[in-house]
Amino acid sequence: MAKAEKKGVKNAKVPKENKTSAAEPENIDKIRDILFGSKERQYEQKFSTIETAIHKEIGDLRNETKKALGSLENYVKKELASLTDQMRTEKDERLESNDALAGKIEEARRALDRKLSQLSDKTVAGQRDLQEQLLQQSKNLLEEIHDKHESLSADLERAATELRQDKTDRVELANMLMEVALRLKDEFELPPTD
Repeated sequence: MAKAEKKGVKNAKVPKENKTSAAEPENIDKIRDILFGSKERQYEQKFSTIETAIHKEIGDLRNETKKALGSLENYVKKELASLTDQMRTEKDERLESNDALAGKIEEARRALDRKLSQLSDKTVAGQRDLQEQLLQQSKNLLEEIHDKHESLSADLERAATELRQDKTDRVELANMLMEVALRLKDEFELPPTD
């Protein structure tokens, strides 16, 4: 059949170029129909079927993609809303925690101020007590020194009076002065009495 079509092509007269241009497309269609004929129609049907199937698949893919994107968009929106709520909750919890911590710090500061004030009061009272004790001890010591001085002065005066009265000799005077010196040093010991 292909040979017959080729002979027909050879025998067919090719239109001359001086004919009108409207006749050319018709002639081309006729030549095409003769050459390819039924095969071309089969191919056109197959292409049309394939094109229809492709358009249907593209439409299905478009619908599936829209559904998937819609589902993904809803999922992302839900996740973003969940994360936003979680972040808001965490922020509120942190603010509450910070407020509670600030309250505890303020309470601890007040307690420390009270303890420092109490310690300062105790320190002042302790210093006052210590000063009073030192003052009392110094008074007592001064009284003791005064008493010792009075006692020694009286002993010295008595000894001097006795010396004047008895006009004792030098050895007696030396012994007496020695005794006074020992008494001043608190080293004087009375002789044992028989």
